[in-house]
Amino acid sequence: MSQSPLDLSGVFELEAHGPDTFLGESPAYSWGRIYGGLVIAQALWAATQTVQPEHSVHSLHAYFILGGDLAEPVRYEVDRVRNGRSFTTRRVIARQSAGAILTLGCSFQAAEDGPETQSFDFPADVPAPESLEQQWDGGVDRRDAKLPKSPPRSWTWARYPDPLGDDPRLHACALAYLSDLNPMSAVGACHPQELTEKDWEWLMGVSLDHAMWFQRPVRADDWVLMDLQGHGLIRTRGLATGPAFMPDGTHVATIAQECLLRDRRKRG
Repeated sequence: MSQSPLDLSGVFELEAHGPDTFLGESPAYSWGRIYGGLVIAQALWAATQTVQPEHSVHSLHAYFILGGDLAEPVRYEVDRVRNGRSFTTRRVIARQSAGAILTLGCSFQAAEDGPETQSFDFPADVPAPESLEQQWDGGVDRRDAKLPKSPPRSWTWARYPDPLGDDPRLHACALAYLSDLNPMSAVGACHPQELTEKDWEWLMGVSLDHAMWFQRPVRADDWVLMDLQGHGLIRTRGLATGPAFMPDGTHVATIAQECLLRDRRKRG
């Protein structure tokens, strides 16, 4: 998380490259691979280009397959699985020359009237983002609150660094970009020992799969709190889930991710 700010202004400037196919570029992330949240966000934006505007994304499910090469653009191939009056379904394969790096399925719904409730509670004791240390992660201003070891949990404030205008579909994609920032922190908090920065140097942390449910519109260029809980480590795999909130406590999305956390020293 020592990376300085990055220019993310071109993240959603996808180039059409044939029917339902788009190319996306990546900033130069310091860790040498494409950030997983970027591929999710661009894949969702590619799918959104093929959906009628009155349908909004309500869920996505993605699998990370290979690490992305910074030197190559990513090719997003969209499959129009279903066009319905109420729901639209898309499948996206993100490819580079080495093969598929991510698959993503997503579903969109036309707005409907009905009751609206919220059962997730905004944590009353979470510090305001302005009171926390600024860190740059994936080009994003990220603020982490210090939490006790138990229960395993991660509170991360983040906001997309560029103004996004008023298109709610773009804000949903930018939230997908942010959503890959702290699941690994919640999984790491499940480790039997309290991990230090030195310990993390020996650990290989990889996102395996990722899911999101979009409950309400979001302003992703404003602060978003991601409140993720770790659900234990099963040898090398761990799971994190939790809500995302706007600063006023509105529950805007729910995030789930399975992560690989492997000690490289034990593999020689």
